[in-house]
Amino acid sequence: MAGAFVAGVLLAAGASRRLGRAKQLLTDDAGLSAVVRMVRAMRDAGCARVIVVLGAHAEPVAAALAAEAVHLVTNAEWTDGMGRSIAVGVEAVTRVAPEAHAVLLCPCDMPAVTADHLRALLTQCRGGVRVASEYGRDDGEAVRGIPAVLPRADWPWLQALTGDTGARHLLREAQTRLVPLPDGEWDLDTPSDLERWQRRRSVARVPHGLPPT
Repeated sequence: MAGAFVAGVLLAAGASRRLGRAKQLLTDDAGLSAVVRMVRAMRDAGCARVIVVLGAHAEPVAAALAAEAVHLVTNAEWTDGMGRSIAVGVEAVTRVAPEAHAVLLCPCDMPAVTADHLRALLTQCRGGVRVASEYGRDDGEAVRGIPAVLPRADWPWLQALTGDTGARHLLREAQTRLVPLPDGEWDLDTPSDLERWQRRRSVARVPHGLPPT
């Protein structure tokens, strides 16, 4: 997105109840926690400022980010779901990065996301265009989701989100540009997800996987 200032919002407030431990702190082969890996990917992709939304596990996640150049905000209502975390993150962007033209929303639990993919999203976001990741579910249905870049015109809608409703309604609109994300259907919600991703990663030698630690 040449000439534009893009702020990143990393959604790291979840409790990881089904996983049984903080997914934000799962480490990769280089010993980087998921939250640090994603912060660095967002910065490498071109985000001039990164805001991390904390909630559950706030203290250990904040400690993991102590050496990173990020702005931390806490969603006191993190139990309400992702929608409220998005709203808190975008509101923080308006305060700490008011010059931003767009916001990149990212999760912590999608091991297939890389800096290259995020860079591709930013490259497509020109002239106030919304850009989403596209990937398939096990049933074969294509999904439009985050990571996604949303222009300033979308922010009032994002700031009004509540509960577990995310940005998918906006991303389904016809004018949204799409960037394929191979293996984007993988997230790390349960111990079996971790085991299956580790096996897949071992066979395919995927360099960006997050094995269980």
